[in-house]
Amino acid sequence: MVMFLPNYEFTLIFLHSVLLFYHFTISYRVGRDWYTMSLRLTQLASKLRLSASTSILSSSSCNVNYARMLTHRRGLHFGNKDAPVKTVKDVIQELTHKVGAAKSYTQTIDRTSLLELLPASQDELPPRSMKDSWDSAIIPLGSEERLREKYVTFLGGVRIGRLLEDLDVFAVWLCYKHVLNPRQKDDLPSPYSIVTALVDRIDFSQEVTLRPDRDIRMSGHVSWAGRSSMETIISVEQNDNGKWHQVTRAVFVMVARDPLNQGSAIINPLVPETGEERKVYQTGEIHKLHRQQVKEESLFRVPPNETEKTMIYELYMSMANPKELSFAIKNKPPNSTWMEETKLKNLIICHPESRNIFNKIFGGFLMREAFEFSWVNASLFSKQRPRILHIDDILFRRPVEIGSLLYLSSQVVYSRENHIQISTKASVMDPATEAINLTNIFHFTFQVEKPVPMALPRTYDEALMLLDGRRHYQLVRGLRKFYGQGEMPSDTLI
Repeated sequence: MVMFLPNYEFTLIFLHSVLLFYHFTISYRVGRDWYTMSLRLTQLASKLRLSASTSILSSSSCNVNYARMLTHRRGLHFGNKDAPVKTVKDVIQELTHKVGAAKSYTQTIDRTSLLELLPASQDELPPRSMKDSWDSAIIPLGSEERLREKYVTFLGGVRIGRLLEDLDVFAVWLCYKHVLNPRQKDDLPSPYSIVTALVDRIDFSQEVTLRPDRDIRMSGHVSWAGRSSMETIISVEQNDNGKWHQVTRAVFVMVARDPLNQGSAIINPLVPETGEERKVYQTGEIHKLHRQQVKEESLFRVPPNETEKTMIYELYMSMANPKELSFAIKNKPPNSTWMEETKLKNLIICHPESRNIFNKIFGGFLMREAFEFSWVNASLFSKQRPRILHIDDILFRRPVEIGSLLYLSSQVVYSRENHIQISTKASVMDPATEAINLTNIFHFTFQVEKPVPMALPRTYDEALMLLDGRRHYQLVRGLRKFYGQGEMPSDTLI
């Protein structure tokens, strides 16, 4: 079912996000009276948005289409048919040359002198368009048999983890294409250090199965830019007898840092040139406001809504023994598993071969390890072969140094019918003190053929994990339009 977003609905969403932004700002900067007024305005916008969306949310198919369209507006295409075909290997080589990266781990490069090349304000930088950053690259699985061995799974498919690595590199490359610095000297590398801040969303098509013997093409561009951050949209397609079929679209949020990676760096403004580009840019603006909204609506900041509270209460009472006036869990439902039994842990040494161009551990490597680890957990939980549906909200909190002990902890946090929601955390462990510092959080939604057991919490912290997993699941499946939306209008407080 093809669905289009009405103008009034888009306006209400934007109004809701803007009011929410001012609510956040006012609540931190002025008194309680202004805070209360801003909260009421935001509640009003939420109710307007919910009432306007009732007809759109009337069916699950509409919900899925709505969520995918809102989060993943299709990227634009500026390709030239006569342009030479570029491979991912070419992109890596050009990227390495552009930043003057060290050729070996033992080589040390001092980038301090590049600080003077950074602009002092955005006024010094010329505006850029979306076509300036557009590019495409091929993963030549069809022609390079040795490369194919790197991507093929033991089941004969394509390793999604390898694809995530390529997407991460390509997103960085697109951002470097966006930057045009008049202070840049031809004989010096770029003073910018562009790194991944967030993988906003990746949805995988269920109509196309990736094959390890066919070329894969990535194409995309910068879709939104702020003062130092950029959003990129990347489309992934695979060649099938001369026709390209879309497999997925990915939205990455990147940040520009100074050459020493110690502070932010100013980038060129992005100016949309056509009506379609303005729509893409406006969607990027809404994505930014929604990310702020998700942060504010986190269960670490606000309690569960009334529907969620009731759900947890009824779940526990169904396992308790009210006849004996006992709240202790006595009755475990059939076809269910305790969440604590779905934990899977691993410890990895981060070797130099997994470094990026700035001599930190490559973010794509972290995503690959986390994805494949989560896939194993989903397989153990379901006793079936999982298939990835969605990846969302991968947050990169801090860089991982070479030589670190990477601690992966994966757990099933929600399950429904034949779907499995897994949360995996990556942390750096100090071998001397065994102290653990969180670096990344990954959210994966898998699908299997047969229904899976219901993951049940035994403690309150597990109950909150279940609610958070349920929110992520409903968001990517289109059952809610934003992270904190409740099942009823009264649930939506902000």
